Amino acid sequence: MGSVDSVGRSVPEAAARAGSVAELGGELSRHLKRLVPHDGYLLSGFDPVTGARCFLACENSYGASARRRMDSEDALGRTRSPIAALIEGPCPVTVLGSGAGDESPEARRLHTLMAADSYGSEMCIALHQRGVTWGVLVLLRERGARPFSPAETVRAAELAQPLALAVQRYVTGKPLRPGNGHFPLGVVIVDRNDEVTGVTAAGRDALRGLLPGVYPTGDQERFGFLRHITYTARRTGAPALTRAPTGQGWFSLQAQPLEGAREGEVVVTLRPAPAAELLPALAQWYGISRRERAVVEQALQGLAVKQIARRLDLSPHTVNDHFKAVYRKTGVSSREELIACLAAS
Repeated sequence: MGSVDSVGRSVPEAAARAGSVAELGGELSRHLKRLVPHDGYLLSGFDPVTGARCFLACENSYGASARRRMDSEDALGRTRSPIAALIEGPCPVTVLGSGAGDESPEARRLHTLMAADSYGSEMCIALHQRGVTWGVLVLLRERGARPFSPAETVRAAELAQPLALAVQRYVTGKPLRPGNGHFPLGVVIVDRNDEVTGVTAAGRDALRGLLPGVYPTGDQERFGFLRHITYTARRTGAPALTRAPTGQGWFSLQAQPLEGAREGEVVVTLRPAPAAELLPALAQWYGISRRERAVVEQALQGLAVKQIARRLDLSPHTVNDHFKAVYRKTGVSSREELIACLAAS
């Protein structure tokens, strides 16, 4: 068994080497088992700007039907402690199920869902660092196993920030590269009963190409990745957006609720993330400052360094320094490469 400090140091390094979301989840689970043994896990990554899910990895976890019900319950704030409550509270970890002592209706409802899939105890860890929530890691123990203990909860809380850093390093540990921009706009229509009632060929092709990198899927779960953002849009009554890092580059998924006679239906669009839409998320992932982002925004408009300097009231030297900082953070070598990475995504 390792120490909290040793696991906290090793897990971000391992995450940076992970080649897929599944590998990321496996690395986090393997390192964390040294301190908090568990039978299964479910890792959700969040868009750091909108808070919508942008990837999911799981192993020995809930089945597709239970995940669907839990996504719906989570979107309504009716199961696990809301992430905001974990972040703002004294501990970023909560334990539900057998041995947890929580008799609230929400806890009982979740325990029923857990028991149906033969799980008895669940530990939920909010992955929050430097004012940004990067995701949630759920650890599971099977029915009949020893429940998660208070001591294990303390260990998990101490590792919450290193685990959050690991999720960030999974994305930023690799240089930013151009995406595959050949995908046309895809459209999926989800009715009020959460059934897919329409999909364009481009939408089906996009999901088929994207999902192996961001969501555990088979033919029955092709549209499962859309559910969380669909529930979010339906709950808020406003468009919901996430930008997902995939093997084909960054993709933008937006869910828009319909009104009138089709109230309750949601239209989801999928496309390679346009530069203006992608940049706010990349700024969070890569730690690009407000002024650095402003310089990149001007560059996307085709302005030269002197023009950018005049528009932002900076010296050309300072503009070039901001560009160099962005190159260093994203792993690109030039302005042309940076623009290509953003424009092709």
